[in-house]
Amino acid sequence: MKTIRGGKGLGDSLYVQSVARHLVARGESLRAATTYPEVFKPLGIDCIPFTRVGIQILAHYSTRKAKATTQFEDCCITAGIKEPVELKLDWRVTDRELTERLLWHGKPIVLVQLPRDPMGRLDGFGAELLPDCERIQRAIDVVHGRALTVQVGAGRPLFAFRGIDIDLSNKTTVSQLLDVASAATAAIGYVSFVLPMCESLDKKALLVWSRRGLKSKTQYIRQITPQKVVHRPDLVTSVLDGKDDDIDAAAESLLR
Repeated sequence: MKTIRGGKGLGDSLYVQSVARHLVARGESLRAATTYPEVFKPLGIDCIPFTRVGIQILAHYSTRKAKATTQFEDCCITAGIKEPVELKLDWRVTDRELTERLLWHGKPIVLVQLPRDPMGRLDGFGAELLPDCERIQRAIDVVHGRALTVQVGAGRPLFAFRGIDIDLSNKTTVSQLLDVASAATAAIGYVSFVLPMCESLDKKALLVWSRRGLKSKTQYIRQITPQKVVHRPDLVTSVLDGKDDDIDAAAESLLR
């Protein structure tokens, strides 16, 4: 049995799950080193706590930041896979009462990501990745009333959105978060776990990008671009956070 790992975050685990899914379908016997074992439930494989020791398959993008591939493609290449891999999570709802309570409203469910410290860092690294939250607010305003807006995520809130119908931030397990996402129509957020989550579940997403992040003096941050990070442009719309960027049309597209 081989042990596979990627990065430590939830988004990283979603990438690794798809890589593992592909390898398991090929007949590989795997276990995952992860902080988020819930993500691997659909595969029925064993999980161990996240570690960088004793790993036979690395599915990470960190060494290929400058390459003209997407982050997910980088995970596959690093894992030694040459053929195309589907970014997909075969999720089965675990808390049907929760999802039915949301669906009862009879409106499209649009998730809104909690504005928190980017990458979960508390030391300020990557702070430029958080876009102007008033621009995310504008997207919320566009869908408000026609969709059920549900805030999700975990961490210290850095901005209080207006017009949120249900606030589930810091109130769900990882499994419940994926339950809610599987019932949703779309999500509004910024570069984070929301992106691979939506891409894995075949959901639309509107990502608002920080102009400061794209012009960061730190190369690592500057390389986090829509072209590099978005793997499913058929699902994901990217808009910059400037006041002259047409976020209204992008938000409208979530409900079509």
